[in-house]
Amino acid sequence: MMQQTLDRKTRNLILLLFLIGVFMGSLDTGIIGPVLPSIEQAFNLTSREASWIFTLFVIFFMIGSPVMAKFSDFYGRKKIFILDVILFGIGSILIASAISIEAIFIGRIIQGFGCGGIFPVGGAFIGDAFPLEERGRALGILGSVFGISAIGGPLVGAALIPFGWNWCFTINIPIAIFLIAFAWYILPELEDERKLNIDYLGIIMLSLLAIFLAYGLNQIDSSNFMSSLLSKNVLPFLIAFIILIPIFLKVEKKAEESIVPIHMLKNKEIGIACIETLCYGIIYSSAIFIPSLVILSMGLNDQYASLMLIPILGANAVAAPILGRILDSTGSRTVMSAGTIMLAIGLIAIAIYPNNLIFFIIAGCLIGVGLVTIIGAPVRYIVLTEAKPYERGAGQAIVNMLSSAGQLIGA
Repeated sequence: MMQQTLDRKTRNLILLLFLIGVFMGSLDTGIIGPVLPSIEQAFNLTSREASWIFTLFVIFFMIGSPVMAKFSDFYGRKKIFILDVILFGIGSILIASAISIEAIFIGRIIQGFGCGGIFPVGGAFIGDAFPLEERGRALGILGSVFGISAIGGPLVGAALIPFGWNWCFTINIPIAIFLIAFAWYILPELEDERKLNIDYLGIIMLSLLAIFLAYGLNQIDSSNFMSSLLSKNVLPFLIAFIILIPIFLKVEKKAEESIVPIHMLKNKEIGIACIETLCYGIIYSSAIFIPSLVILSMGLNDQYASLMLIPILGANAVAAPILGRILDSTGSRTVMSAGTIMLAIGLIAIAIYPNNLIFFIIAGCLIGVGLVTIIGAPVRYIVLTEAKPYERGAGQAIVNMLSSAGQLIGA
């Protein structure tokens, strides 16, 4: 097996490679917030039109995750990871040089598709390269990047905007070039490549599911929730999404090489982990709005909004590698149970004492640690452990899709 042929130095370099790749992709997700107003002004867009810059990325992230992960299981992690980074870089170039909003939309589509593959391929490669007793640590370190980039994204965006919104995407280009060269040098080739019968029907149906869900949710007006929910721009798309789910599952069960390996959900551990991922994706997305609610209750100035995220995201980043080591020694059940309790205590504390800054900081730290124990390394650890080696990429993609769907619903 690969993990038996790689020395510790090489494994750590591989981990560093994926840390940079995940950081690049997740930083771009966080950076978009401060950039949107500038793009709106530059292209004379409404807020609804500008929101598609985010929504298109999410849609094609959800599509790209299973497609590129499946390809990596058959054609090799190295080739597909490099392809993912190339796509992300091309998308960044299109956006940075865009003279029309259509060019930005196309760039975000390409970016989302490439980024969707970076995350699961990286997670699957950890399963290939690291022995069981070191996977928790590696996944924990990888998970900490999400917290760091979530903090860094808005800050980097705010710092680059004075030089022009284009620079928020130009910054990806040298990182992508470095990653391509680094991956070409350090990643080993997968020896047992197999021929893949592409599940075209599954890809089409998955794309429709992502589009219907994202479009329907994007059209909901939170200030007039029920009325907008029943409108022609929302209800038909959500109904179509619900109707397509059982059809998609049936198609995937019959497919020779399904793009989403539904049979993996029959595994009790993976099935439970996937349900938890969807539920806590919703909670994770909703938790992002907690600081805004607390700011209102405390009467603080809006300029402190980003600072109020630091307890949640900072604890997330610090706790992830520590919890990864605990995961290696105790297993996922203990870590996830403790995380659920901490998350519950944090949410209850904010609900009871919404205008107490000290309680918010403490509760925010508990929420941050709770979230990373639930939707971070433990779930990916379970899937890596339970999935067959040639299905690790597809398994990680399922986690990505459900987490993204949950966050889309929660937002």
